[in-house]
Amino acid sequence: FPWGETNPRTPAGPVALAMGNNITTCLGKPPAETSSRCVTPTATTAHNFVVDNYSLLSGAIGVDKFVSSTMFSAGDRNWNIRFYPDGDSRGPGYAAAFLHLVGGAKATSVKAKFTLSLLGKDGKVLGDSKPVSIAQTFESEGVKSCWGAIKFVEQTTLQDAGCFTVRCDLTVVKDAVVHKIINN
Repeated sequence: FPWGETNPRTPAGPVALAMGNNITTCLGKPPAETSSRCVTPTATTAHNFVVDNYSLLSGAIGVDKFVSSTMFSAGDRNWNIRFYPDGDSRGPGYAAAFLHLVGGAKATSVKAKFTLSLLGKDGKVLGDSKPVSIAQTFESEGVKSCWGAIKFVEQTTLQDAGCFTVRCDLTVVKDAVVHKIINN
């Protein structure tokens, strides 16, 4: 029926509308209601890898060779920063930086979000370098155990700096857990 018209075969007025539009009136009580919540646990940390006397390091190690920070832990895993002062062969003229999954729990993979930043002595982003943010699944072994930036910063920027910090802000994302919420 067009809106506003009534059916002559049904009673008109508030009783019919209430019964037709409100199911709780017919049943006498509201329907049962349940709830649940999805929680994604995380573990977050930051690690600062200070590099002193870059000019003595540059040219002495070689392309595709790295210096490594000490290990740090997040999300039941051990990590370190790998810094390539002479760069990666895929990015000539640049220093490279990577986050490396060293080990920890026996699970074969772990999801992580991280940012690698280059900081000067004043704690601010160095020169025209830009922080690199990555979300990736790390594998416990092989090439997928290490993710980062092949062209992290131009090597000429580092020559003038002398001393700097490669900072990693890391969040390990654990498997989502669903909880039932008990209603009173």
